[in-house]
Amino acid sequence: MIHRKNNVLEALRQDRVPVGAFVQMRCPEIVEAAGNAGYDYAWIDWEHGSFELDTVVDMIRAAEATGLTPIVRVPCGQPAEIARVLDAGAMGIIVPQVSTAEAARLAVASAKYRTAAYEPGRRGACPLIRATGHQTLDWPTYARWANENTTVWLLVETMEGLRNLDEILAVPSIDAIVLGAFDLAVSMGKDGDRRDPDVERVLDGMIERVRRAGVEVAGLLFDADLDAMRVSREHYIRAGCRILVAGSDRRILSNGLAAVRATAAPAPAAR
Repeated sequence: MIHRKNNVLEALRQDRVPVGAFVQMRCPEIVEAAGNAGYDYAWIDWEHGSFELDTVVDMIRAAEATGLTPIVRVPCGQPAEIARVLDAGAMGIIVPQVSTAEAARLAVASAKYRTAAYEPGRRGACPLIRATGHQTLDWPTYARWANENTTVWLLVETMEGLRNLDEILAVPSIDAIVLGAFDLAVSMGKDGDRRDPDVERVLDGMIERVRRAGVEVAGLLFDADLDAMRVSREHYIRAGCRILVAGSDRRILSNGLAAVRATAAPAPAAR
């Protein structure tokens, strides 16, 4: 019997916005803390995070232990990367720098098994993996369940990807497009300024096109403070995003340390 569930898919079916924790630091305890804080999923950032696959596996375990759905951003979307994190128990992948329909098809095929119901699948099949309970699950049942519950998110974050967005969206079985706002702003020559009016217009247009294609949009709330994050949240929700990732462990820790230090530091003595 398969006990795991995909919180993101369940929340969307309930018309609720799932919120994820963005984890880049080599610390499974941060994932546990996010689970205890009530997040729906953990975005485990293997692309920019300071850790390797063994830590990814520990973070997946930490997510499972606290009821989070583990979703892993792979470094570059190669089939072997995708297979290894899914074999370890990840319930979704996030593939960066997707700029063509060919790259989108490769990502989807690498995340899905070939079954009688899904011929395009190319994920390597092995019944001995952690995701199958170390060969305790019936293979046909597991393969069908995995195909139905493994989410594929694509980061479209370049001008090339923007030009090819409609062709990318035509690829079946894409669950969400992630707005790579910072990279897109760099690609547009805006030096990473996500608030630039031109960048915001492009992002809003992307959201409209993606939702019109029946694909979900994931918005990243990476603002420096909570008030700015609330503004971004409301903007993304109004625009049509139904998945959010809130903050990053590095920013949250830095902000918390600065706030505690400012509170604890005695005021300068009057002269």
